[in-house]
Amino acid sequence: MGRFLLPQKLVHTAAFFCATALVLGAATAGEPKSFIKYSTIAWHTDVAAAESQTGETVTLGLSKTFQHEVEETLRRAKPIAGAATLVDATTGQVLAAAEIGDEPRGSLLFDAIAPAASLFKLVTTVTLFEKSEVTPTTRVCTQGGLRGIEREHLTPATGAGTVCTKFGQALGVSRNAVFAQLATQHLMRTDLENVAHDLGFGQGLKLDVHGRMGSLDVPYNDLDFARTASGFGNARLSAMGAAQITLAIARGGLLVPMHFAAEIPEPTIRVMSARTARRVRDAMEVTIHSGTARSSFVDEHGRSTVGAVQVAGKTGTIQEKPGGPTTSWFVGFAPSDQPAVVVSVVLQNPERWHQRGHEVGRDLIQAYLTSIGVQVPDR
Repeated sequence: MGRFLLPQKLVHTAAFFCATALVLGAATAGEPKSFIKYSTIAWHTDVAAAESQTGETVTLGLSKTFQHEVEETLRRAKPIAGAATLVDATTGQVLAAAEIGDEPRGSLLFDAIAPAASLFKLVTTVTLFEKSEVTPTTRVCTQGGLRGIEREHLTPATGAGTVCTKFGQALGVSRNAVFAQLATQHLMRTDLENVAHDLGFGQGLKLDVHGRMGSLDVPYNDLDFARTASGFGNARLSAMGAAQITLAIARGGLLVPMHFAAEIPEPTIRVMSARTARRVRDAMEVTIHSGTARSSFVDEHGRSTVGAVQVAGKTGTIQEKPGGPTTSWFVGFAPSDQPAVVVSVVLQNPERWHQRGHEVGRDLIQAYLTSIGVQVPDR
């Protein structure tokens, strides 16, 4: 299925967004004021507009500069198919969104078709902090579980080869057995279901373009439940859905509706406590400085590739079928202590992949930081 790719080159300024704000009537809390038709997006010099479902012309807050960057960065990655978005973390304004390649099941941006993989550990982490006594300092001892979860991973490990770690470090290194063990010991099936629902699974995107946030089927069997909690199946996400979760964490637990239109932000909804959001953010920082995305964000000399800015992120990688594409995810936000931008990337990579999701995510974060005057190493 061919996908609409926006053209290139616009300067994004706060004055532009204020000058072109468009209010399209009342809406309920957390819902967009009016849905726009994504396929009708067109550029008029440096301003993008689209048709709403009611036939009105809606001015958009897309940035041509960032749009060009997202498109070019995706092309350099050379996936079978891929999608990425940049979202303003303070307002929910979509700054850029694009997808490339051939994904026969639908849109990677708007349809919940990509396996969530280890991104689902974000949901499990939120659930553990919200529904149990688990804290970042909870100590967990495991063996194995790198490529799958078996029954021996559901209980504390002992003996040679055992690795003991604090839970606050487990998300960044994506230690599967930690999540399997803690979910089995501390969570009910309904706990995971309810938190996932609050974050948007099974619902439409909180966005002014129609789409699905994600889908989830939580098994009753304890082993299958542990596998789901660890990111091994039963959950799917759209790229915009992954951005929605990440934005809620970045905003201290508030679900902020995203919007393509250059409009006044909608009311927010609290979906987790501020303490939980802060704890998850701290765990996501581990991903960047010493975890699964370190190779992209720290160079061979131990220097940050994004300058003095701290980033929070999460990766996810899974191959659903032997010989099939490998799904590679990255979500993140920067700066992590005062978030300005949220990034979401999903790639469907061939066996001989060219780039992973966190490399694309790094490039987009570098581009954003450069645009606001942060000095980063030459790209």
